[in-house]
Amino acid sequence: MKRSLFLLIGILFNFNCFGNSFDTIPANHPLIEYTGRIDFTNPKAPQFSYSGVSIRAYFQGNSISIILNDAKNTNRYNIILDKKLLFKLKVDSGFRTYELAKGLKDTIHEIEIFKLAEEMFGKTHFCGFLLDHGKTLANITGKRNLLLEFIGNSITCGYGNEGKLGEQFGPSTENHYLTYAAITSRYFNARHLAVCRSGIGIYRNYDGPPEGDIDCMPHNYNRIFLYDENPKYSFKEKPDLICVDLGTNDFSTGKGDSARYVNGYLNFIDLLQHQNKGTDILCLLGPMLKESDLLRVRRYLKNLVDLANKKGNGKVYFFEMSEQKGDLGIGIDYHPTVAQHKKNALELANFISKLKGWPMKVID
Repeated sequence: MKRSLFLLIGILFNFNCFGNSFDTIPANHPLIEYTGRIDFTNPKAPQFSYSGVSIRAYFQGNSISIILNDAKNTNRYNIILDKKLLFKLKVDSGFRTYELAKGLKDTIHEIEIFKLAEEMFGKTHFCGFLLDHGKTLANITGKRNLLLEFIGNSITCGYGNEGKLGEQFGPSTENHYLTYAAITSRYFNARHLAVCRSGIGIYRNYDGPPEGDIDCMPHNYNRIFLYDENPKYSFKEKPDLICVDLGTNDFSTGKGDSARYVNGYLNFIDLLQHQNKGTDILCLLGPMLKESDLLRVRRYLKNLVDLANKKGNGKVYFFEMSEQKGDLGIGIDYHPTVAQHKKNALELANFISKLKGWPMKVID
């Protein structure tokens, strides 16, 4: 009760600071497009933590601000106006209002906020927009008809992709918008859903015991928040394609059990097919594995894809992204750079285009 009261006081304080020159668009407005794993228990303050969560709307007027309540002061968001990246927003902890754009032509504009950092950097409540007085939201005319889901580890998160080898990792060096996953989604003008965490695996997390970890991806996949047992994810929206890049951590630090990995992966495919009826699954390899680990994980993936297809529960495919060689730089802790992500995204998008018959669009 006290927490709710403090939140209400904060909302009233922020709104009063703006006087009567702005109108509030609540978070439960029907013309707001949400994409990602989001908790709508409180529809006027939905909460999320995964990379790549997107909030998108078309609005009228000269300006727009956003109201966020962040658990920490480390999260960052891309602010995209009329399909152009404006800036990267660093949020502070607590209830805050952030001006996104002003002095615009008085017409209809598109706004999108896109979460860049992974779940370890904290949860965020979205509490609505502020528009010019008398203005409201408009129908979204630029529909995104496809939904792509990416399940992965630090590579999918974008760990250290905006840093260099030897630098310290932090939220300022992680940009999910510039990962192979998010870029691939943009090639198809698709809505993008990411379920990823650095260090996670199919049966064993980074440097975990050879017998495996209980908090690996299959165990937590049904959740909205990785480490919260509830609320569960609804799976109401069915993706048009699910891409899985897991295995690098299962065989990290010279450990890993091949039978546990293959069996765990096959069981995970069963879970994905059960929760997402009819959705094709694409098992990805790369780009961080090298030498003997690369050879054996490639062999395991090709084998388990064949085994999964023999079950007849849906189509499962394999694709290998190019291994990073260093010619495009090396990110923090030997992770892919933005340039490497862009290379892998183009490879993957071309493969998907041929596989699904989806035309690719030109992106920046």
